Amino acid sequence: MDSIALYVLLVLALGIGFLLGRRERRKRPRREAGLVSKDYFRGLNHLLNERPDLAIDTFVEAMVVDDDTVDTHLALGSLVRRRGEVDKAIRIHQNLLARPVLSNTNRAQAELELAQDYLVAGLLGRAENLLQELVSRNAEHKQLALQLLLEVYERESEWHQALRVGKQLAKQDRGVRARMAHFNCELAERALAEGNMRDARNCLSSALRLDGKCARANLIGARVEYEAKRYREVIRLLGRVRDQDPVLVVETLDLYRHACDELGDSEGLLTFARESLELLPAVELVETLGHHIEHVDDPAAAQAFVVAQLLRHPSLGGFVMLLKLLDEEGEPLQAEYVRMVRKMSEALLEKQPTYRCNNCGFAGRTLMWQCPSCHEWASIRPLIRDEVEPAGINAHSS
Repeated sequence: MDSIALYVLLVLALGIGFLLGRRERRKRPRREAGLVSKDYFRGLNHLLNERPDLAIDTFVEAMVVDDDTVDTHLALGSLVRRRGEVDKAIRIHQNLLARPVLSNTNRAQAELELAQDYLVAGLLGRAENLLQELVSRNAEHKQLALQLLLEVYERESEWHQALRVGKQLAKQDRGVRARMAHFNCELAERALAEGNMRDARNCLSSALRLDGKCARANLIGARVEYEAKRYREVIRLLGRVRDQDPVLVVETLDLYRHACDELGDSEGLLTFARESLELLPAVELVETLGHHIEHVDDPAAAQAFVVAQLLRHPSLGGFVMLLKLLDEEGEPLQAEYVRMVRKMSEALLEKQPTYRCNNCGFAGRTLMWQCPSCHEWASIRPLIRDEVEPAGINAHSS
């Protein structure tokens, strides 16, 4: 679709340029006007010979830049940027800004497009400087400039700056508050890594004020309280995480187990696992309960429980767990074959992504709170049941 749009746009642009060239001939010497028309015909020839790159170059060099043609330049620059030709988009927009005849509105639009070019190209410092100038002097485009500036600070992990910009955006768009909650969570993670529990708690409080449904803030809060040896508070916060976002229960299980161990409350872990299994058929929960049944009852009962769960919610992870259980107690089942199948299944499981972005489909084996592909927050989710799929070109391993 972009290629078709490019051809249509170039034909229109060359046509407009030709008509403007005819108009300009009345104001210019005959020889100069003829050269302008020749440039347009040369660009059209490149286009007809399926050489759009040369056609774009000719168009940019030849077309008159003024307020009548700026929209065509902007559309062409945006299109080539989407096609991945960022250098060419930068050149088109810089060419626009080099002309003193543009109105303030058109100049601001060209600067916004150039800032997006820099952002795509990874030239974050240039994008930041250009957007800061736009925010300070152009009220009409301030909101869009702030949105792009927020993306710059996200990519640079400048969370304090991102919060400052987010506060300005939130005056007109309260939806940005959920993103700001994640900025505070990032600062809390940093403070926790440095052992600064006070700052971590303050950041988490700010996150929850911005977004009371932020399960990540409670998950980090449980880690903070565990470091402070407040184990009952850990259990309370992890319960809130499950209530807010059941799919994250797998991320809570190890910490919940450690807190229960510290309190000497093994029954609390089992109750948590049973309740969670009703919400989420995760292999880790089945394994926890299976080990308990094996310990208090017998291996046959544990096998029966695992088989029942596997039949209810079949998954590759559950199959590997079942094979492991059968391997441990599977003398009549020709154990050498069971071990072979188990190893093959585990090798296959290791190649599978365990998390996927609901927004763009990015897949990986690590829980990341901001998707590195589409930069959406809290869109990467654990793959549950039969959602596990072969790792593709977007897969990420850590």
